[in-house]
Amino acid sequence: MSNYNRGYNSSQGQGFVQDSFGSDGGAPKKNANHTLRPVTIKQLQTVAQTHSDGDFKIDGHDLGQITFIGVVRTINRQSTQHIFQVEDGTGTIDARTFSSVEDDAESNAIIEGTYVRIVGILRSYNERFSVNLHSIRPIQDFNELTYHLLETTFVHVSFTKSKAGGIGSGASSGAYNNFGAHSMSNAAVPGGAGGAIGGGDIPQQIVEMINNHPLKAAGSGIPRRDIQGRFASAVGSAQGVNDILETMVADGFLYTTEDDDHFHTVY
Repeated sequence: MSNYNRGYNSSQGQGFVQDSFGSDGGAPKKNANHTLRPVTIKQLQTVAQTHSDGDFKIDGHDLGQITFIGVVRTINRQSTQHIFQVEDGTGTIDARTFSSVEDDAESNAIIEGTYVRIVGILRSYNERFSVNLHSIRPIQDFNELTYHLLETTFVHVSFTKSKAGGIGSGASSGAYNNFGAHSMSNAAVPGGAGGAIGGGDIPQQIVEMINNHPLKAAGSGIPRRDIQGRFASAVGSAQGVNDILETMVADGFLYTTEDDDHFHTVY
């Protein structure tokens, strides 16, 4: 899982959620060109556009750079460009790279049937969408596909919830709270210790601990023993913490990284 960020900076993807709202939950800032949004191909094919030269929008927000994962179905290599037809289960789209020495070395390594991570910019010509590639690389770990789908869902829910007033000040934590805090509050907490620390429920506090842990940036995950050390007394036992962690993993709020004893949040 530590290799998930190869090819793009995940903080850019998360930054789309964090930076697109003012502190008062007001209108989005004009920074879409500097952010990276995880998407599905269906989302790209159903983008909104106010006029022919206007910005593309998904969920009411301007679209800058995009990233998605799919399988290469066909490749058309030409002298000036390479065109990859990519399908992700929701749709099919052409992704093209214009030839250079560096791009040729990267794209020549791709063959039909390869699952790839794509980073690029959406374009439209004659009412047909395509992607101009910034990067295309093979997927080495298929957990990356699961991670991408979770990230895409989270960003979509965050933006659609915000339209209904679901996100107030502090967009990052607000988005997550609306996305999952209610479900996390229902996670099994032995001994009824849901509010034992800092006034919040234990699962939510575990998420906050992981997100603020010094090891998070390394991408290797937070050790189980660190989480147990923090919450075992409040829950009643180390096994009680294990039960909560298992529930949070099963419910999709956490995932394990390098082994079953290291955890990361899904955002």
